[in-house]
Amino acid sequence: MQNRLAGRYLRRCGLLGLLLFAQAWLSSQSMAAQITVTDAAGEPLANAVLLIDGVPPRPDASYLMDQVDRQFVPHVLVVPVGAQVDFPNSDDVRHHVYSFSEAKPFELRLFKGEEAPPVMFERPGAVVLGCNIHDAMVGYILVTEHHRFAVSDAAGLVSLPDLPAGSWPVSWWHPAQFQQPPVALGELDLSQQGQTVSLPITPVVEGTAPTLSPLQQRFKSLQ
Repeated sequence: MQNRLAGRYLRRCGLLGLLLFAQAWLSSQSMAAQITVTDAAGEPLANAVLLIDGVPPRPDASYLMDQVDRQFVPHVLVVPVGAQVDFPNSDDVRHHVYSFSEAKPFELRLFKGEEAPPVMFERPGAVVLGCNIHDAMVGYILVTEHHRFAVSDAAGLVSLPDLPAGSWPVSWWHPAQFQQPPVALGELDLSQQGQTVSLPITPVVEGTAPTLSPLQQRFKSLQ
């Protein structure tokens, strides 16, 4: 009886050890990278996109570009080539969404709620969005062939969960580039904790008068 109990105990200990080893091995193969992105003045930079090349893609996801309080939400959306994007309108007014961008010119005429059909983005590039009813509405969709990507939040933080360990080629993009392509940063070891990436983006001076974006200027010239 005691021998049988001892045998069971040893088998359980062996199984537990195997599970702990498997968990440790999996943890060593992936990581959750968190990077702080700053502008040229060293201040946290929101809406900066980091693109990681050479890593496996994450599972397919759904993509939304909402309209809330007469703004595009999110301000910057990143999608893979071939993705469909839904354009729900959560406002109580109609919007008329359009883009003249080479990567995807399109127009969604006056709509509300979920009336607008999804839009497919077949080509890589930056797509700048506007609304011909509300001039202050400007949004961006970056269509990319990179497998991993993330956008910095208001504190400049970029989170990349389940990223394979190692150094990987990284590129960046920001709305200040308008329709220019992403810029290569070189290979980065994203496993380094507390890492900061500084981008050559000039901070916006508070109190300056807002100006129409090139997209809005072009739309106005066609009216």
